[in-house]
Amino acid sequence: MQKRILYFLLTGLLGLASCTKVNDLSDDAEIISFAITNISPGIELDRENIIINDNVVLIPLEFGRKNFPLTISTDIRLSKTTDDAISANDQKLNLKEFTFENIYDSHNFYLISESGKPHPAEIKLVDKLNAEIELESINLTEEEASVSKWRNNIRIILKKNLSWPLIITPVFTKTEDAEYVDYNDGDSFTFTSPSDTEKHITLKAANGDERTWNIQLVSSIENSDFELWINEGSKSVNIDPTPGEGLGWATANNSFVQGTKPVLYNGGKAAEMTTGLQNLNSLGIGELITAGTIFTGKFKMKISALNNPPAMTHFGIPFTLKPISISVDAKYIAGSQLQQSVKESGKYKLHNLTGTDSGRIWVKILHWGGKGALEYHEKPVPDLTILGEGELIFDGKNQTLKNWHTYTIPIEYNSAYNHIEPTHIAIVMTSSRKGDIFIGAVGSKLTADNVVINY
Repeated sequence: MQKRILYFLLTGLLGLASCTKVNDLSDDAEIISFAITNISPGIELDRENIIINDNVVLIPLEFGRKNFPLTISTDIRLSKTTDDAISANDQKLNLKEFTFENIYDSHNFYLISESGKPHPAEIKLVDKLNAEIELESINLTEEEASVSKWRNNIRIILKKNLSWPLIITPVFTKTEDAEYVDYNDGDSFTFTSPSDTEKHITLKAANGDERTWNIQLVSSIENSDFELWINEGSKSVNIDPTPGEGLGWATANNSFVQGTKPVLYNGGKAAEMTTGLQNLNSLGIGELITAGTIFTGKFKMKISALNNPPAMTHFGIPFTLKPISISVDAKYIAGSQLQQSVKESGKYKLHNLTGTDSGRIWVKILHWGGKGALEYHEKPVPDLTILGEGELIFDGKNQTLKNWHTYTIPIEYNSAYNHIEPTHIAIVMTSSRKGDIFIGAVGSKLTADNVVINY
C-alpha cells in the first residue's frame, strides 16, 4: 500500500506519464485466471469459454437477456506481482461479486504492480448474436431522416420538422431462425407527437432467448455523431458545418487556434477539444490561454478580435421544438496547471492560479423576435428570449470523468414563456469553462460524441 501511495504522489494521476520506477520491483500486474462460482437464476453464461486478454475478461452470454440484472460470484486469481486492486470510480471494489444491469454493462478497475504501476482491467459480457435485426429502409427520404444502430437501439434521426402523427413503415431483416414475438413484417409504427419517441420489437432466438429492440425516433442536429470533418490532416481541420454554415456545428479552429480535432472512438470519430497556449506576440497581443470548443452556430474570424473570443463565436441555429434534455457521450481530463492570461502594459501575460480546470457543456432554447439573422454571443440581446436552458460542469478534480460516460443534461424551461415557440438552439462545449476570459489549463481535454436531442 505504501508503494502505491508513493506512485500516485509522484505521478499525480492514474494513467498519465510514468514516474521513476521503484528499484527491483516488478511493473507487471495481471489477471491469471477467472472462474464463476455462482450466478443469478434464469441466466446462462458460457463458463468454459471465458477469455482473458490483456486484463480484459470476456464472458459469453448463452441465455437470459430478459432476466437481468445479473449477479455473479467469482474466483479471480491475480499474479504474484500484483500488489493491490482499486476501483476506477467511487464505488467500493469487490472482486468476489459483480452485478451487471444489462448485457452492455461492464466493470472497470486498476491492478497495481509491486512498483506501483497501474494496469487497467475490465470485466464485460459478450452477447450471443442469435436474435439480430437490421433496418433496411423506411418510408422517409434521406433529406428527411437517417438511420443508425447502437447496441439494441435502432435510431431514426429526423433532419427536419415533419407533421404529427408520424407513421414509420420499416423494412427489417432478422436472424433467419429467430421469430418476432410482438411484430409482423410490414407493420407500421405511429409516433403521435415529439414526446412519443420509442417503440419496441421483441425477437425470440431459436434457443428461446429473447432480445428487445428499441425503435427510437430522434430529432437531432445533423453531424451530431461528429463523423464529418473538413481539411483533415491539416492545421485548419474543422467540423463539417452540414447542412451549411450557421445551420450545424462549428468550432473556433483557425490558423491561430487549433483546439478541436477529430479522434477515433467506438469505430468512428469523436470531437476532442483541447485547451492550449497561443503565442501571439508577433501580433502585439501576447500569450493567450485558448479553450477548445464546439458549438451550434458559426465562427467568424477577426484578427482585431483575437483577444475577445466571444465576439467571433455566433451561437444558435434554427430549431423549432422543445426538447426535455440532451444526451452526449463524453470524457474529461484537466490540465496540470490552472493559468490566466492577464493584460499588462498592452500585452497578455501568463499567471498561475490555484485550483483545477473544469469543462462545460450548456444548452439554451431560444426565441429570436428581432429583424434579420440572430447574433448571439451568450450575452443579453434585445428581442432574444431564453425559453429554457441546461448545463453540465466537468470538475477536473473528479478522476472518474476521464472514462467515457453518457451524460443527460435536463433543460429547465421558464414557465412565463410557455406560450412562446422556439426559433433557435445553442449547444456549446468547451475544454475550459472560463476560457472566454482566458482562464484554463494547457492540456485540458473534453472529448464528446453522439449528441442526442430528447423529447
